[in-house]
Amino acid sequence: MPQFDFSTYLSQIFWFGLCFITLYVFAKFLILPRIKNIISKRNDLIETDKSLASELDNKTQSINDQAQQILQIANSNYLQKIDEITKKAHAQREESIEQLKSQIDEKVKLSRLEIKKFITDSKINNSLVIENLTKIIKNKIIN
Repeated sequence: MPQFDFSTYLSQIFWFGLCFITLYVFAKFLILPRIKNIISKRNDLIETDKSLASELDNKTQSINDQAQQILQIANSNYLQKIDEITKKAHAQREESIEQLKSQIDEKVKLSRLEIKKFITDSKINNSLVIENLTKIIKNKIIN
């Protein structure tokens, strides 16, 4: 087996050293700087994305705060308008009740007047009927 032959050790060591040094120099000056460059660019990109994300998060939070404030203002306006409308409705209801009461009072007065007139007319008619009846009876008795 040639790898156990002591006469070839020196050439094997030489070629091993030459290949190792070539690969080492190639890796150190070509491959590793490119990898470091790629990693640094990725890290920069990640950092910019993180800063952009935190900035967008802050903007989102401020927009949410503004939306909450607008919502609170809208709710308070809504409640105020409901209170105003409720008060107006109560006032209109009370006014309508008062109008209805006055109309009822007027109708009651008119009804009482009509009843009084009916009673007086009835009394007059009664007296006339009684007079007529007495005349008829008197005529019947006399004749």
